[in-house]
Amino acid sequence: MSRTSFMSRLRDQVIRQLVHSALAEDEIPGITVAVVAGTEHGSSLRERGEPHWTFPDDGHEYVWVHATYQPTNEAAQWRLGRSEDLHDPSELVAACQELGSCVEDWLCESSFAWGELRHARCPEIQELPEWLVTGA
Repeated sequence: MSRTSFMSRLRDQVIRQLVHSALAEDEIPGITVAVVAGTEHGSSLRERGEPHWTFPDDGHEYVWVHATYQPTNEAAQWRLGRSEDLHDPSELVAACQELGSCVEDWLCESSFAWGELRHARCPEIQELPEWLVTGA
């Protein structure tokens, strides 16, 4: 499977569902979720001059998740994990559990869900799409 196909299928079938699970139904149309790969976050997502953060270049490519709630333009980004590790279902599930916690924290600090305790539903290995489990 090509890297582009892996990233878009991961976004559409796993990450977007995780983020949507923590949102109210009327908030879902307002959220955009991007999944990108790179050694540094944000080169293709951030505006010119916008501050960003990086991790030391360790020679690995990482997968980053970027979510924006369009009505208020509130955004957050998280490093999901090393690209090569996310092909392992158990590594992906562990990364999703951490991502779910980060999404919950972001939402309770956002203006549209301020102070609300939200819960993100993270997939278990048996709930992952078959192509992720079998590597097809």
